[in-house]
Amino acid sequence: MDTDVVQAVAHYVEKTMGREGFRYVSAVVANCKMLAVQLEMQEDDPVSLDTDALVIAAYLHDISTLAHGFQNHQIKSSELAADFLRDCDVSEDCIAKVQKAIRTHTTMTLQQDRGEITEGQVLYDADKLGRLSGLAIVTSLIEFGVRYPNQAVTSGVLTALLRHVEERFIELYQSLHTAPAREMAREKFHSALAFLDGVIEHLSDATPV
Repeated sequence: MDTDVVQAVAHYVEKTMGREGFRYVSAVVANCKMLAVQLEMQEDDPVSLDTDALVIAAYLHDISTLAHGFQNHQIKSSELAADFLRDCDVSEDCIAKVQKAIRTHTTMTLQQDRGEITEGQVLYDADKLGRLSGLAIVTSLIEFGVRYPNQAVTSGVLTALLRHVEERFIELYQSLHTAPAREMAREKFHSALAFLDGVIEHLSDATPV
């Protein structure tokens, strides 16, 4: 791996996205590295990935969101990534792989037979792993409060919100492309679902908050 390019990319992302954004992106990068190693070490069906392109794409996959938001961010981020990498004299072949991974990292696939594993699918899984934990439940509640500041939080409203979160958790878990990602997510996923089920059951007898 060209460490100079990776360091330049990391510095660019930290400068562009700030400390919090860079912290999240770094977690996605770490997940990508772990998944790549596990996929390449599978005895029954080893997967060969372009780790350089994967790591660079992981750093840059959200690079446009601070300035342009998340709507179709995979397209804008891939464009900004290509511009920056060309300034770093990265090969066009690598840039094409990075762009493809970024542009496909938001694609959800629910089929069990997913075919050949790509860098974009690994990036998708790495990006989603952080959203299958208890912290994601708290984030969803905060986002609801910000979006609907005048909404009275009755037990019925909270139950409906938590059921929506639960459905989203299940959908995300089922959409993971790789076996290592599903294995990494399994314990936190089941713990989060058990917590949600317990709270929903408790709310059936609750009074308004």
